[in-house]
Parts: sequence; C-alpha cells; structure tokens
Amino acid sequence: MPSSVHINESLALRVQRHTGNVGISEFTRLISLYQQNPSVFRYDVIQIVEDTTTFDFGPEELPLLKADFRILVEGAKLPLILRSAWMCHSPSAWGMLETWLHERHSLDGLHTDAALVARLSEAAGLFDPDELSAVQSMAGFRHYFST
Repeated sequence: MPSSVHINESLALRVQRHTGNVGISEFTRLISLYQQNPSVFRYDVIQIVEDTTTFDFGPEELPLLKADFRILVEGAKLPLILRSAWMCHSPSAWGMLETWLHERHSLDGLHTDAALVARLSEAAGLFDPDELSAVQSMAGFRHYFST
C-alpha cells in the first residue's frame, strides 16, 4: 500500500502518505478514488513522502499524469484555492516533486497553492499551527483509503 489517505473532517484536512516504490498506477488509482469521493478531494492536503519513497517512473511520464490530474480538478469544480504542501524526506524523490510542482501556483487553473518542504514546520506559510500539530500527531485523522 504505497499511498494512503487520512482525513480530519473537523479541520477539512487530508494527509496523503507515500512510502516505498510508488508507480504511475498508484497515482492513477488515487485520482480514481478521489473522483469517487469528490468531497474529500476538496480538503486541503499535506502530502508526506517518506524517506523510503522512490518513484517508479520518470519525468517524461508526468505530462499524462498532469492531464489526468487537471481533469480531476476541473471535475471537482473547486469553489476556492486549496492548500497543498509536499513534505519530502526522500532525497531520491525530491527531484521528481520539483518537476511535478514546477510552475505550479494558485492561478495555473488547478486551484491549488502548493509548496515543497523538507520539514512540516516549513509549511507554516500555508497551514496554521493547530493544523500542523494535528498532522504531526495525526490527532483526529482516520484512514480513508489506500492504493
């Protein structure tokens, strides 16, 4: 189960954890699960990329994945800008995330303000201290689905 989603309804926040070898199929499955659960996709997100995480695909495969992600976002008809922090502990995954987030900003049509950080505390520009504390301890979160 390389990717799992945990939600905290009271904070309207989700944590998406990635560990081990993550392939395109995991991201495709996540997109499908979010399409089936659009209310959860509307929650702000902190993505945690564990130190064991590697991506089993190259940057050349990102355009197709980005197109699928754009369809998900457009279908969700987001009424506002989502906050998204990618906390990456994996040196081997960092470069792929930089490529994924390149030129991402709140006005790119994907309705997301995104950041790539090495530590949770670095996401303080996007998230409140109580939200970061809840993510740190996983207090109030429950497992929602996994790939």
